[in-house]
Amino acid sequence: MEAKASLLNGILVIDKPQGLTSTETLEQVKKILKIKKAGHGGTLDPIATGVLPIFLNNTTKLAEIFLEGDKIYEGEFQLGITTDTYDITGEILNKAEVPDISIEEIQKIANSFLGEIEQIPPPFSATKYKGKPLYKYARNGIFIPKKPKKIKISEFKILGKEDSKIRFYLHCSKGTYVRSLVHDLGKKLSCGAVLVNLRRLQKSIFTLDQAITLEKLKELYSQGLDNLMPFIIPPESALEFLPKVIVSEDLSQRIKDGRQIHTSSFLSFIKFQKLVISPTEKWIRVVTTRGKLVAIIENPLLNPSATYIKYFRVFKD
Repeated sequence: MEAKASLLNGILVIDKPQGLTSTETLEQVKKILKIKKAGHGGTLDPIATGVLPIFLNNTTKLAEIFLEGDKIYEGEFQLGITTDTYDITGEILNKAEVPDISIEEIQKIANSFLGEIEQIPPPFSATKYKGKPLYKYARNGIFIPKKPKKIKISEFKILGKEDSKIRFYLHCSKGTYVRSLVHDLGKKLSCGAVLVNLRRLQKSIFTLDQAITLEKLKELYSQGLDNLMPFIIPPESALEFLPKVIVSEDLSQRIKDGRQIHTSSFLSFIKFQKLVISPTEKWIRVVTTRGKLVAIIENPLLNPSATYIKYFRVFKD
């Protein structure tokens, strides 16, 4: 079983437990499957649970594509508290009286964050300064000011209210810190707010109904690799959202051999096949007539004057 597991290529969606970091969860998966090469697709704070894609063996090459995807959460925040970490696990910096405010009024303030906004990462975060995560500086009392980053909030719905605790639903872009969003909302309410719990329902194309717990992973693996295979998403299936170009076996082999392909020739090939590909798409998948994944290339429409197409990943087996 060990040798076969080491050859697993695909994506496993884990329901990350509360209390573990994403890296600690990844290490648990590697230990259970007895594999050395794996990576996760999108960091979750220890307080958070839910969708954590794990890329096994050769599919670690694909993680960057999925990091671009949006995220969907449900969670809860508490009004009247401010902490140094912006969540309930941090040191309390301030307590304030919670105003008598309705769900509708909170929703109105939540709506002010919709669209493209600039957000400053929290001081306790994995964002790096001079190669070192901010949280390592913050633990030593050093708070590094970071420039705001552009993010996009597509939905921010207030689902319910019980005393000072507010339930919410959030659809946001990559790079969004939910703790910072809650903290900023608390400032607008003039009473402070901290994240209490958070569950990621979706990351890129990966959803919670595809996820299994670490306990379930261990159980399935102990029963034999065949029991685990239904939960391993093949790269061909995971990448179906990308536009595809079908190539002949001859051209497929040339790509696998690392031969340079002229951009003009490839664009003519796309035109001949009457393929409609948006010039805003970043990646294109190249497959054989039998549906075998050959490569991921950068969309040549983004740089049609380039001499050769640019390979992102080539799959030789």
